[in-house]
Amino acid sequence: MKNLAFIVNIDWFFHSHRRSLQEKLSSEYRTTIIAGSSGLKTNYEMSTFEVKSRVPTVKGLWQLFNLVNNLPKDCLIIAVSPGIILLCHFLFRKRPLFFYNFSGFGFLRTKSAFVRITLMKIFKFYPVRGKRICVVQNIDDYSFLYKLFGNRTNLFIEIIPGSGFENSSIIHSKLPFQNIIIGYVGRIRKDKGILDLIRAVSELEEEGYSVSLKIWGKLDDQRRHGFNDKELQELKDHGRYFMGFSDIKSEMYCQLNWFCLPSSGEGLSRAAIEATSYGLPLLLSDVQGNRDMVKGNGFLFKFGDVENLKKRIIEISDLPETEVQKMSERSRALFESSWTLDSVYGEWNKLLVKYDTTSS
Repeated sequence: MKNLAFIVNIDWFFHSHRRSLQEKLSSEYRTTIIAGSSGLKTNYEMSTFEVKSRVPTVKGLWQLFNLVNNLPKDCLIIAVSPGIILLCHFLFRKRPLFFYNFSGFGFLRTKSAFVRITLMKIFKFYPVRGKRICVVQNIDDYSFLYKLFGNRTNLFIEIIPGSGFENSSIIHSKLPFQNIIIGYVGRIRKDKGILDLIRAVSELEEEGYSVSLKIWGKLDDQRRHGFNDKELQELKDHGRYFMGFSDIKSEMYCQLNWFCLPSSGEGLSRAAIEATSYGLPLLLSDVQGNRDMVKGNGFLFKFGDVENLKKRIIEISDLPETEVQKMSERSRALFESSWTLDSVYGEWNKLLVKYDTTSS
C-alpha cells in the first residue's frame, strides 16, 4: 500500500474540509496528517506543528520541516492552502513529487496585483526537482495558473471541483418559496460579505418585503476577520439573524429555501456544495469559484454591492414557485453529477496514479 500525506495550515480546516476525502483515500493509501495545531481534539491521529493565527511560528517551521523529512521518500504529499503551499515549495525543493491543492488563492487574492504576481513568479522559477502538480477547484484559478505556468515542464495544473460531500438522502426544500428564507453557513468574516447580506435583508424587511435571514457560524474574536469596532457592533445589533454553530447539516439547510454566499472569492465553497445537496437554489456573488456553481440553479450578484443584492432578492421573491422548484431540483442534480465525495475521490485517485512515477 502506498503512502500519502496531507499537510494543512490548521487542524480544524483539515477536519472540516479534507477529513472525509482522507478517510476515503485511506482505503487505497496509508495516510498521514500534518497540520498546524489549534488544540482541536479528534478521534484520529494527527501530527501537528506550532502556529500563530494559522501561520507557523519559528518553532513550528522546524517541526514542519522535520515531520515532512521523516516521511518515506516515495510518499505522495498533498499540501493544502496558499501559505503552506508556498512554504513547502521553498522548503522541500528536493522532493520528487508534490501536489499543491489550492482551496482558493486566499491571502494571494487579497494582496496587490504586484505582490501576487511577484510571489507567483518567484514560485514559478524557483529550482525544484521533480513534478509539482497544482490542483485548483475552479475555472478562474485554473486559467490564472495556466497563463502563469504554461511553459514550465515540471509544473502541471489540474482541476478537481471541491473536496466532496456525502448526503445520500434526496431532500429538496419543502418550505414554500413565497416567503424568502435566506441562509448563510460558514465562518463569520468580513471578506465573506456578511455585512452586505445583513444590510440587504434588514433594509428589505424595513421596506416591507417578506424576507428573513439565518446565519450559522462562528466569529473568531481573536482574529476579528477584518471587522472594525463599528462593524462588530453592527453584527451585534443584528444578533437576531445569528443562529450560532451546529454540526448537524440538516438542522441548518432544511430551515432555508435559498442559500446566499456574498464572498470576495472562493475556491469552491463547501457550504454552497452542502446547500445544493439539500436542493437549495443559490444566490452567490459573481466571483471566482462561485461562478462555477450557478448553472440554472440560482443567480449571481455583484460582490460588495448591497443594492444589486437587494435587487436580486426582490427578483427571486417575484418568481413563480414552480420555477424556483426547478432550480432546487437542478441544484441537487448538479451536486450528484459533480460534487459528491465519491466523485471527488475518484478524481483524486486518478490524479495520484497519473503522476506517481513509482506506481509503474
